[in-house]
Amino acid sequence: MRPVYAISGGVSKFAKARPDKTFQAVIKEAYDYAIQDMGLDFPTFTRLVDGSVASYFSDHFARQLMAGIMAQDYLGLLPKPGHRVEGGGATGGICFQEAWKSVASGHMDICVAYGFETMSHVETWKGNEFIALASDVSFDYPV
Repeated sequence: MRPVYAISGGVSKFAKARPDKTFQAVIKEAYDYAIQDMGLDFPTFTRLVDGSVASYFSDHFARQLMAGIMAQDYLGLLPKPGHRVEGGGATGGICFQEAWKSVASGHMDICVAYGFETMSHVETWKGNEFIALASDVSFDYPV
């Protein structure tokens, strides 16, 4: 294993819901802040990146089965390697860990880790139903 460093980070405007932008644009907002923080421009950073890891809690909230790939495309990172990880409330941490492993293993030199959440785009009862689907619905509690 080789040393790994987190060199930058970006955060989008935080609000309960962002009806003004798509999830891809919200991710790009944070991505642009991270690039700016490093003093690089978009084309230079995009050339340096080897791949990415996406994280978001549920396809149901995003109403997309491949939202990670859609965001990867929006960031200009296709056809570079990328994949999605998920793990309930630990999803963000798992994403960071997966990006760390990609660099520590030597598979990548620079790996972008990004995530988003769209839970506020549905009514509370619907959100509760989606979260309940994260359990074993046949064993724990039939939904």
